[in-house]
Amino acid sequence: MRKHTTPELEAIVGGLSKPSKMPGWAYGIPAQACKVGSLLRTVKGSTCSKCYALKGMYVFPNVRAAQSRRMESLSDPVWILAMTELISRRTKKVPFFRWHDSGDLQSVEHLSKIVQIAKNLPGVSFWLPTREIAMVKEWIRENPSGLPINLVVRISAPMIGRTPEKIPGTVGSSVEDTSGFQCPAPKQGNACKNCRACWNPKVENVSYHAH
Repeated sequence: MRKHTTPELEAIVGGLSKPSKMPGWAYGIPAQACKVGSLLRTVKGSTCSKCYALKGMYVFPNVRAAQSRRMESLSDPVWILAMTELISRRTKKVPFFRWHDSGDLQSVEHLSKIVQIAKNLPGVSFWLPTREIAMVKEWIRENPSGLPINLVVRISAPMIGRTPEKIPGTVGSSVEDTSGFQCPAPKQGNACKNCRACWNPKVENVSYHAH
């Protein structure tokens, strides 16, 4: 791929997102496209029943349009290269990146692309929360060498107050679960600030407050 300008890279992949809570950049696609999440949204007491990505700023037309562009770009043959270069440029000062502040994995191939980007950028810490357990298990079966150490995949518990399923090579996250590391954001202006627990593979489970 030729050397692209940053606006050109953003046009290829649909751009990145910049959640106010996060220390750095993120990437989101439509929450409506979540596979497991779409089913959980109809289940009372599930962690998706009051999905934050379906309200607030996420419903603004410009945000939805950007998410749709990103979704459409996933099949672009230069997506991996373009995302690698764009993330590299955006994370020079803060080398932490979150996958899917909105939305989730679409396929095993999608996860493979994210893995390759992490391998391309070993100096960046990536955090991928997901409820797509079957996809993660299939990827692990097909790739016995495991996930790159700079990609922290957190399996999200489907129900509020429950612990997440343990899958070798991954860690977890939950909502209103007293056994996990308690996310400090609610006590510090709803921001990560200096906390990087979500990106830390040694933190087995991060528990968030219900949004």
